[in-house]
Amino acid sequence: MTQHVSVVINSASGSTSDISEEIRQKLTRAGYPGPAIYNCAPDELDDAFKRVLADETDLLIIFGGDGTCKAGAVCAREKSIPVITLPGGTMNILPKALYGTTDWQDALDLALSQDAPRWMAAGQVNDQLFFVAMILGEPTKISNMREELREGHIIEAIKQVPEVIDAVTSGEVFEYAIDGSPYIRDANALLLSCPYMATGAQNPSMFELATVPPMTLTSVLGVGAKTLITDWRESGHVRVGDAQKLEVIGSGKFDILLDGEPHTVDAPITVTLLEQGVQVLAPHLNSTPSESV
Repeated sequence: MTQHVSVVINSASGSTSDISEEIRQKLTRAGYPGPAIYNCAPDELDDAFKRVLADETDLLIIFGGDGTCKAGAVCAREKSIPVITLPGGTMNILPKALYGTTDWQDALDLALSQDAPRWMAAGQVNDQLFFVAMILGEPTKISNMREELREGHIIEAIKQVPEVIDAVTSGEVFEYAIDGSPYIRDANALLLSCPYMATGAQNPSMFELATVPPMTLTSVLGVGAKTLITDWRESGHVRVGDAQKLEVIGSGKFDILLDGEPHTVDAPITVTLLEQGVQVLAPHLNSTPSESV
């Protein structure tokens, strides 16, 4: 039984507020012990996670944006304890995938109603982890425009269309291998979705791999700007399959998005699936996949 609960709140995330007293009351009503609560500014988060790693915490609750949720999941994996990620940012990718809501109270209620934690898969890119999806390549800019549209910033999204078209038509092309076999076609964007984190990612032991081939301006115009921005994975130009391991061949630096957060990695790049990525107090994912990145 849970004995020591820690709550880490990123006070600077997009939609967070100080929920300390509310979350304390919810935990008490659910029969949990009083939590240790860290309401942190961004520069205090690392210290909070170090304290969690060093103490007797056996359940970690995170309230913040995508970066904070991912950091909390990494901390929970290192400590071998379950995590609850509550939506407190702008995109809320992982909380939406786990609990199907952007309301932190509903997410917490659903989490606390579970009888036991379960394993959730994770991806590992060289030495970095992700729990929902990875996009690699120049068209990571597409994700920025999707968020503008989700927030209702139509004009700002439209302004970025030329940059996205340039990325898709002239972005750096790279070669890759799937499960040890070189793939003969080049791509300038790859999307790897963890199990149950995208519509087609229903194999618990495989990534769903979607690849965007180099495209001419004519083919981009045929796809249409709206499809490029919002539903590029559904385009007929995108190839979709399964993979346990992906290797990007070559050298140099690549832009990637890990659970919606931008990073840069050095090639050659190896991405592997960890079926036991992190323990989560959440329902099993088998019927309601989330939008990824």
